[in-house]
Amino acid sequence: MGELDMTIGVGPQHDRSIDQWIDYIQTLHQREIDLSLERVRSVYKRMYPHGLSFKVVNIAGTNGKGSTAELMASIYREAGFTVGKFTSPHLVEFNERFNLNGQSVSDQPLLDAFDCVETHRQDTPITFFEYGTLLAIELFAKANVDIAVMEIGLGGRLDSVNILDPDAAIVTSISIDHTAWLGNTIEQIAYEKVGIARPDTPLVIGLINAPLTMLDYVKEIGAELSQVGQNFSYARSKVSETWDWIGSRQTLKELPLPYQQDGVQLSNCSLALQVIDLLDQYLPVSAAQAHSGIAKARIEGRCQVISREPLIVLDVSHNETSVSRLAEFISSEIGQRTAKVVAVCGMLKDKEISVSLGQIADHVDSWYLTSIDNDRGASSDEIAEHVRSVSNKPQFSYQKVELAYEAAVKTLTADDCLVVFGSFHIVGDILAHVRKPA
Repeated sequence: MGELDMTIGVGPQHDRSIDQWIDYIQTLHQREIDLSLERVRSVYKRMYPHGLSFKVVNIAGTNGKGSTAELMASIYREAGFTVGKFTSPHLVEFNERFNLNGQSVSDQPLLDAFDCVETHRQDTPITFFEYGTLLAIELFAKANVDIAVMEIGLGGRLDSVNILDPDAAIVTSISIDHTAWLGNTIEQIAYEKVGIARPDTPLVIGLINAPLTMLDYVKEIGAELSQVGQNFSYARSKVSETWDWIGSRQTLKELPLPYQQDGVQLSNCSLALQVIDLLDQYLPVSAAQAHSGIAKARIEGRCQVISREPLIVLDVSHNETSVSRLAEFISSEIGQRTAKVVAVCGMLKDKEISVSLGQIADHVDSWYLTSIDNDRGASSDEIAEHVRSVSNKPQFSYQKVELAYEAAVKTLTADDCLVVFGSFHIVGDILAHVRKPA
């Protein structure tokens, strides 16, 4: 990071680097998370008093948001539209959060966006994520996108992305996570997530049995509900590596597996396809373009295979549901092999660590544990205590994830499997590590 300069907010600052801006915007609000909309909305209204000209899809959910966003964006790109995609957090570089037509934004447009937001912010204190949301809006407006696919960072109702009135909204999944901000029950969390819905606007949800708090809110405001299993569905082929999507107006047959995976990724893709179908009068997409877009979709850190012999998998899973799905993926990948499975793991303190690790513990033969170097990060020793509660397999602790990874790699044979998981921080550090020139 660059040296912090507290005078950065005065006038255009084209001489400031991206890193210096990142340092600066972390000082603007005393809290990292402040769930409210008034402050960030006031800045947005100063930036765009007449609103935006492009279509917006907001995506909330506990898991699957990033995968769904990329599938939708990829399909729209194949249909010839200019597409913006906002996701968080980033894995390696801050620019990754802002994607234009399949590429992270380059530095100069991002620096210009920082200048714009800072000019309109005036003296309003906003959080790091709120600043990022405004950067995305500015970048996508200046790029004249046809559609912006916006991932909700946390919750929904009071998340900064919710300052935008979407043309359609998605809730991918709901499970226990971020309890300090969203509540301790599925019903409470569901209410927060569904707060992105709008009256007379499509809301697509990926839950077959949606909580009553969600359904009651949808009915109360008059959103146009589409629910998987009722208004649309999908079916995996029994004879080929394809699947079918069944909507109310059309059926798309023999689709490629999204990210070469089935299971939850079929659900994520079916949600994207339902929204695309509902917005077809504005942004038409052919069956061939949908096929091609699914095939070309790429996302890092979600059951990402970076080596086959040995099998090395990177996954940002960090809660009970996502780690369970990672365990299923590992089991399917190693099949009947007698390979050993080695885990490199680091997690944040505010996660249900023991419960999450318990989902994969039966698959892991040895643990390489590492600390996350920030205020929310658990130490390797803290994680070790959680591992001991769910596993009696050997464990080794390291202060840096790169050291844990390299130590784990040295134990592998060609038939073995290494899985890196637990946090965006851990996966991002390993991606940066493996990309370094030898």
